[in-house]
Amino acid sequence: APVEMDVSKLDIRVGVIQEAWEHEEADKLFCEKIDIGEEQPREIASGLRAYYKAEDLIGKRVCVLANLKSRKLVGFPSHG
Repeated sequence: APVEMDVSKLDIRVGVIQEAWEHEEADKLFCEKIDIGEEQPREIASGLRAYYKAEDLIGKRVCVLANLKSRKLVGFPSHG
């Protein structure tokens, strides 16, 4: 049976990428600092290296799931 999901529990926020750099150990990941209106920008990893250059991400608006649990992606703590 399909799993039901309550999308109203997702905390989706629009943020602006302030910094982006290539992950040192993962060929597919970027590491980014994203401003979502909190005291400090969030550090988030994304698998976008096949599609963008790091400098092209600066200033882009992105959707962030702000209530995801933090987890390490190839050693980088991702918070969203």
